[in-house]
Amino acid sequence: MGRQHTFMDREFGRVDYDSSDRGTYDTGLVFVIMPFVSPDSAHLYAAIKSECEALKLRATRADEETGSGFIIGDITVLIERAEFLVCDLSEARPNVYYELGYAHGVGNEADEILLVARVGTTLHFDIAPLRVHMYQDVCELKQIVRTQLSRMIAITR
Repeated sequence: MGRQHTFMDREFGRVDYDSSDRGTYDTGLVFVIMPFVSPDSAHLYAAIKSECEALKLRATRADEETGSGFIIGDITVLIERAEFLVCDLSEARPNVYYELGYAHGVGNEADEILLVARVGTTLHFDIAPLRVHMYQDVCELKQIVRTQLSRMIAITR
């Protein structure tokens, strides 16, 4: 979501914020930021992806890209191109926090980013004040994704 302003410009009412700058993105593309290696990651990602498909959105993760390219390059391109981001903070992985920070820096706004975490997750200092939707199980995650992405579509389109 390339914009001339950042997430913080909007949130703190800075002069660089331009409400008319809608950015550039691929309509319907959802980039999912989450750990790849946890025992639950495949199951959780499948739940997110199915809810996106029900809303006529295309979810992807960086590990679905083909070839042997530079993975951080793929990640930054997907963050910049995606209409929406779903970010699972459950395991407090440094790469997840890094990718969320990058998303904020290139202009993705709060109405385009869905933050989720498993109940019991400790949110670190910089993330703690943000709205994070807590889930207990896959069924609850699916409901959050469906409800929140539906609202995000209504607000941003």
